Amino acid sequence: MVDYQAVMDFVSQQEDRMFSVLRDMVLIQSGSYNKEGVDRVVRLISGFFSDTPFHIKEIPQDKFGNHLLVCTEAARVSHKSILVTGHTDTVFPEDTTFNWYREDEERAYGPGVIDMKGGLVVGMFAMKALQHLGLSEEIPVRFLFNSDEEIGSPSSRQIIRELAKESKFGFVLECGSLDGRIVTGRKGKIGIRLLVEGGAGHAAFASEEKPSAILELAHKIIKIEALNDVTAGISVNVGTINGGTGPNVVAKNAEAGIDVRYTEPSQREIILSGLERIVGESIIPVVKSKYRIVSERPPMPQTERNRRLFEVIRDTGKKIGLDVNDEFRNGVSDANLIAAEGVPVVDGLGPIGDLDHSEREYMIKKSLPERTTLFTLSLIESWKRKGEL
Repeated sequence: MVDYQAVMDFVSQQEDRMFSVLRDMVLIQSGSYNKEGVDRVVRLISGFFSDTPFHIKEIPQDKFGNHLLVCTEAARVSHKSILVTGHTDTVFPEDTTFNWYREDEERAYGPGVIDMKGGLVVGMFAMKALQHLGLSEEIPVRFLFNSDEEIGSPSSRQIIRELAKESKFGFVLECGSLDGRIVTGRKGKIGIRLLVEGGAGHAAFASEEKPSAILELAHKIIKIEALNDVTAGISVNVGTINGGTGPNVVAKNAEAGIDVRYTEPSQREIILSGLERIVGESIIPVVKSKYRIVSERPPMPQTERNRRLFEVIRDTGKKIGLDVNDEFRNGVSDANLIAAEGVPVVDGLGPIGDLDHSEREYMIKKSLPERTTLFTLSLIESWKRKGEL
């Protein structure tokens, strides 16, 4: 029998400390490329768990911040565990002026307050709650704090996928939507760099078929944008362009940055085939083009197993007076990597807020203890019902 009241009492007793930890974490500047700052966040988290019997392993990195893996006692002996992930980095650069934290009666403000240091606090105190209740010896949880999610998880993606293979199911603590929905599916994403090479020359003496890389790129952009298919859930956006050396010079080189989002795994090849056709066909015969994939996350389909895992959370929420619904999100997260291993996963379990990735980012304060209670109980209930998942 799950003691719901004991969980709610623990979270209530810890609420002041939760906001204190959140404040301390937010005030550490931890942009993705600020290794020193991200490592300070990792040390804060390690210190938070220093009085527990949990296994704490720091995973050193040369370029990016270190990762941290925290495991309950049960996870050290169990073949299949619950995987929890959350990232310690933010989108804000080291020299940002958005380097403060404040609260009013209803909201907390600061860089990463919901994306996703608030989610880290939810997971950290849920782990402490399991220990307090004597359940950390029974429920195997592996919590990976990774340092580079905001830039595509280049150094942590393989760690996440390997941990996913050893997991029964997974939870990701990105923020919840304003209406309280959590995530059972996400689009996939491909980041592409398109490179065009022509021939330089003086603009005053250009021929009719001047080998301008910029002109060729302009033709290609129109065709690439035509790959959009809103009905099918496919979005293709040419978001950056660069090229040329001056107005009086025919551009030898040009490039574009392209963001692709899609819903179904099968759509990936359709999109890339269309792109390859566009890249391979030159309007200006002597101009050549090529592309390369610079980042990628596969889609997270709304599978039946994801749905069953969500239903555990929904049922748990009802018992504590929280109305929980699910949604499909266009954005990506590390949940996409877990889903790629065929492991059921639910995301968006962090606190509720809005305007992340901006200097107006805020959290609705009451959602921090609410989501901590919900997540703690969901860990307990999902492991209890693991045979159904």
